[in-house]
Amino acid sequence: MRRWLTDAADVLDRHQDELNSLNIFPVADADTGTNLAVTVRAGAQAADMVNTTLVGELFEICGRHCLEEAKGNSGTLFAVILAGCAEPLRDQTRMTAFGFARALEYARTRVLGALHDPVEGTILSFVNDISRAAGQWTDPDDSNKNLCLMLTHLVDVGHKSVGRTSTQLEVLRDSGRVDAGALGMLIIFDVLAHTVRGETYPGAEARPYAAWLEAEREEHMPVTRGAGSSGTGPAVGEDGVELMCAIELEALAAAQLRHELSQVGDSVIMTAVSQEPNDKIRWRVHVHVPDASTAMSVLSHFGKPLDITTESLSAEDT
Repeated sequence: MRRWLTDAADVLDRHQDELNSLNIFPVADADTGTNLAVTVRAGAQAADMVNTTLVGELFEICGRHCLEEAKGNSGTLFAVILAGCAEPLRDQTRMTAFGFARALEYARTRVLGALHDPVEGTILSFVNDISRAAGQWTDPDDSNKNLCLMLTHLVDVGHKSVGRTSTQLEVLRDSGRVDAGALGMLIIFDVLAHTVRGETYPGAEARPYAAWLEAEREEHMPVTRGAGSSGTGPAVGEDGVELMCAIELEALAAAQLRHELSQVGDSVIMTAVSQEPNDKIRWRVHVHVPDASTAMSVLSHFGKPLDITTESLSAEDT
């Protein structure tokens, strides 16, 4: 896992410009590649500092660190996936095909729970498709060979899933592009498959999805602004801001906060990070709003926001 996250972060670093340029949804702020690279790198750094032989514990610690350091919509969802994989792998010293299939199902459920209004044609579709394919893998063999075979199959399924995003999302249909976040996740899982097989990842240029990256690099297609991915409040475009923070709340209050944030913004993601000693839960919050003060007003009504970061949603400012 340590080598996987480090190698995946290196690959994302090399291709962040293409992924940034592909970035249309939920808003064309040209930062998907950068956000994924930074978040995966945070997981790699956490893995290097952890001394454990338990797979689930490693996923849990890396996932929690990624949640604390996550950047953007795509980075937050990757962190949710990583953290979601931890529970069914708890007390396991090695990963099997069956164990990883269960982990992906937990991750899928965690992603669905984190999103206020899930949208197909995004990272969500990728997670749904590979989780379903893993659940249908019928070989009960717990050997590393079977895990390698399943991961190779999941990469093929993921490649087809990413291809479908060009028609699933209305904002992508006229652009000829695929969803940047889903493509980034495909790269991450492809690196995982190569790592488990003991192979050196040959570079995205040598993989079947290279054409999506090359077309973006060569054509520099004009960007079409996308609408927000969730929320019933005003669609937040390029003039808005992305706000991320942590906050400690009980579960009911967190549900109420999620609802109120969806009334003033979009792309709302809320996921539990850890149980605190005061019986409250530490939540990671992500939202796109017209201005930071709008979100802060809502957040402050529920508690004290911590570790606040804001980024402009304008591609020109990133």
